[in-house]
Amino acid sequence: MDPSHRSATSRESPWSLVVRDVLIARVVEELEPGAALDLGCGVGTNALMLARLGWQVTGIDISEEAIQEARAAARRERLDARFLIADVRTWEPDTDYDLVISTFSLPGGAEGHRFMATATAALKPGGTLVAVEWDHSMTERWGLDDDALPSPADIAAMVPGLVIDAAESREVRDLRRDDEHEAPIEATIAYLRAHKPIEVT
Repeated sequence: MDPSHRSATSRESPWSLVVRDVLIARVVEELEPGAALDLGCGVGTNALMLARLGWQVTGIDISEEAIQEARAAARRERLDARFLIADVRTWEPDTDYDLVISTFSLPGGAEGHRFMATATAALKPGGTLVAVEWDHSMTERWGLDDDALPSPADIAAMVPGLVIDAAESREVRDLRRDDEHEAPIEATIAYLRAHKPIEVT
């Protein structure tokens, strides 16, 4: 089964919850809240979590349905989060961000480079980038085209000029199964954490 979401949907994926709780939350524990950008935010799973932790959040997604759902959730909780309908590959940031995240939203091929160029451009000097995608090793398992999914090295190559703090494959398990007796699904993700150097004047 291929649980990837190449386009946003209105349903919250169990995999999104795993990434929020296990990966993103651990990264932000080390950071002071500031301005955060979620590229390909879907229904706002990660963006809303960041807003609850005191971040000023902007979420970008091409799906109008997903953005409407994210906006409604932010209004219900009175969170400091804005959500914009836009194509990440062509959208231009209107400010700089202390944290930029992307989870399971990276397009394949050359479009992935344009996507990550937006992520890099949005970062403040000293800012942190976290990107999570299904690992290249999953293409054979799911019967996808060879260039459909990146390796950690592929993602690192998309962000020239950033300092790579971690670029690795990680095994993850779907911990949110509806049936507690059903075996969790295991998969491999490509994980990247990087930061933009502070310019010395």
